[in-house]
Amino acid sequence: MKNSSSLALARTLCVVFITAAVSACSVTAPTTSNELPAYRALNRLPLDICKLDGIEEPLLCGTLDVYENRLKMSGTKIPIKFVVIPAIDEPHTNSAWIEHVGGPRYSMIANARYFAKGGYLEVFRQRRDVVLIDPRGLHESSPLYCEALSKPRILQRYYPPKAVKACRGELEDKADLSAYSTLNAIDDYEEIRKWLGYAQWDVGGWSYGARFMLTYLHTYPQSIRSVILAMPSILNFQRPLDYARFGQQAFDRLELDCQQDAQCHANFPNVRQSLNAVLTKLDKHPVKIDFFNPDSGKVESRILTRDIFAESIWVMLLDTREARQLPFILSQAVAGDFSPFIDLAVPKSPQQSEPEGHYFSVVCPEETGQLDQAITSVASKDTFVGNYIAKDYIEACEAWGLPLSPNHPMTKKRFPTPALIITGEQDPVTPPVYGEINAEHFDNVLHISLPHTAHGISALKNTHCLPQFLNGFVESASLDNLDMSCVRGFKPPAFRLD
Repeated sequence: MKNSSSLALARTLCVVFITAAVSACSVTAPTTSNELPAYRALNRLPLDICKLDGIEEPLLCGTLDVYENRLKMSGTKIPIKFVVIPAIDEPHTNSAWIEHVGGPRYSMIANARYFAKGGYLEVFRQRRDVVLIDPRGLHESSPLYCEALSKPRILQRYYPPKAVKACRGELEDKADLSAYSTLNAIDDYEEIRKWLGYAQWDVGGWSYGARFMLTYLHTYPQSIRSVILAMPSILNFQRPLDYARFGQQAFDRLELDCQQDAQCHANFPNVRQSLNAVLTKLDKHPVKIDFFNPDSGKVESRILTRDIFAESIWVMLLDTREARQLPFILSQAVAGDFSPFIDLAVPKSPQQSEPEGHYFSVVCPEETGQLDQAITSVASKDTFVGNYIAKDYIEACEAWGLPLSPNHPMTKKRFPTPALIITGEQDPVTPPVYGEINAEHFDNVLHISLPHTAHGISALKNTHCLPQFLNGFVESASLDNLDMSCVRGFKPPAFRLD
């Protein structure tokens, strides 16, 4: 759901972990096409042939019913759904690829088309199965949707406490919200691994998905063969403690990039001053703006405040392509023209509702609940965002009302598992310092920090080599002989000049 909120992390970009629209899964009768990978895989996997919307080739679908309450192992059961994109050739190891694309709010099953025939990541299933599991509480697996937070909140507070509390009221009679934790989801994944007969997983995690996979590694280390972490959060992530500080660092680096680019500097010599001037103006005199809301189909009005504008700039810094438009956007805004800002901040098409109940049931007890505004006020001092994002999170989690998880923070351990970590130097959420922290978990690790890069790489040029580069690591489970010329060739998009 695209919006101006940091909580939504609306415009997400990923490396291997690409978010797409949910694909419905329907079981179909087998044909005689025994040469297709899915039919060959029936001999070794206890699943059904299925077709997913938008994918021509048949795949394999499965559902594992698990206890919602894994502590009691009794009572209500919920379905955990998954899709297997079978190996094209005979698997060369008894391992399969799984991934978590972050949030936590996105569907893994939705990514099947990227691994299917002709997809960008098809090379990943050349000699191994790809297993895409929707975790409990998300999309295909007993999703925690609520009406109170189903409509997009554009250029306004994204999670008003009253709406958050109403969301919980809708869900708490239908689900045990304390059961939708990271650790319970990992137990579901582990049960699926055993059921399908894989000895190990090769895992990829992006953003929160990195914390998910690190937690998996700490819980079941023998189940993990290799690890890729992209734009990673950390094991004991305290969302959003560092958001304002990292956002300021990302903006400072962007300003430096502009100064070092002849055309950008010539057109926008005062990027920082422009931002400060707009924030000062909006602090004193908020501006009424009009925009077309694609969900309502109507022109709507908002009062643009300093905090909403600052948060929107922070969100734009998540996307390398959008970040490279900021010098232009700020130059127009300081002159009183907010139309370029609105064009980027407002979605162009209707937005899909997300299972927000799952988001809060993970983030609040495991991450945000450890914080208070006294702590975050210090952490956000002297930043353009200030304490607004942190205040929004803390008040939302207070409204959600789940107690702190007794399993967090976790005790950090070190593993021999080979790991590849990729970070972006201009990431306002998970910059290279998080990559360095994550590297401490591994004896055998390579951390690649990409210059001019935000919270993903899809905006970069020359990334066609990336799937083969990453697959080479997974194939060998070794950091030896990686062709680093691939990542050295990545280039950012040009700055927007007009």
